[in-house]
Amino acid sequence: MKSKTVLITGASAGFGRIAAEMLLHRGHRVIAALRGGQARLEKEFLAAHLQTGRLHAVDLHLEQPGTFRAAVSEVAQKFQGRLDVLINNAGYGQMGPVEILDEALLRKQMEVNFFGTALLTQALLPAVREAGGRIINVSSIVGRVGLPFYGAYAASKFALEGYSESLWYDLRPLGVQVGLVEPGGYRTEFSPKVSREGLPSADPTGVYAHRLDLFRKSVAKKNFSPGRDPTDVARVMVRLSERRRLPFRTVLGGDAKLAVFIRRLLPEWLRLRLMDWTMRRKFFAE
Repeated sequence: MKSKTVLITGASAGFGRIAAEMLLHRGHRVIAALRGGQARLEKEFLAAHLQTGRLHAVDLHLEQPGTFRAAVSEVAQKFQGRLDVLINNAGYGQMGPVEILDEALLRKQMEVNFFGTALLTQALLPAVREAGGRIINVSSIVGRVGLPFYGAYAASKFALEGYSESLWYDLRPLGVQVGLVEPGGYRTEFSPKVSREGLPSADPTGVYAHRLDLFRKSVAKKNFSPGRDPTDVARVMVRLSERRRLPFRTVLGGDAKLAVFIRRLLPEWLRLRLMDWTMRRKFFAE
């Protein structure tokens, strides 16, 4: 198997960190894009791989496009301006009823999950095109199915899905492949981080106060996310990096596959009512 140069964002935790380690074990060259860059990389993880010369790091913040220059420079100087695989994995979830999310929260969600990803891809596309490479955008099943209190997050992922499909058409004649990974719920830091940082405060007398309190408690539960191993998603990301043909959509997890199946099978009015009933039981049960 030919060794590839792979840049992966969000490499400090979750799917990104596991995938980075797997790629290194399989002999690929990895540029880990994470907040803190090389200093954080050496301090926190993957230190054993630093001696191989196949692991590099860039300090990258998706909401700060000025930091993207370091990634472009890394590829240009160390990899002859060629990037075989770009995995846009980084993102976060801003939850809550959209009425009480202020403009700053809404804009930050889109800046990180959509605009940052789109602009980073734009900056690195010459290198990906030079290599005849591929772009793998990590979306979510919430990029295809909206959920209560997921409005801002769903909007960012819906945007990423439409962008990725158009990018597929744009780049296919140029020999660059584009694919989406759409996971359902997995056992990562996503839900604990949402419960700590990703929910706004509500007026205790407001119309959303009670449901927001129930939602917060649901997200904080240890069993909120299914027990599925995030390694399964990382393994698929690695396989998609290596295989000859990249499928446009890869849906992962029983809940995600069920949601897609129901969307295809049921009329819209029935699907919405079924989803409403299911989500009330999951998020808002007393």
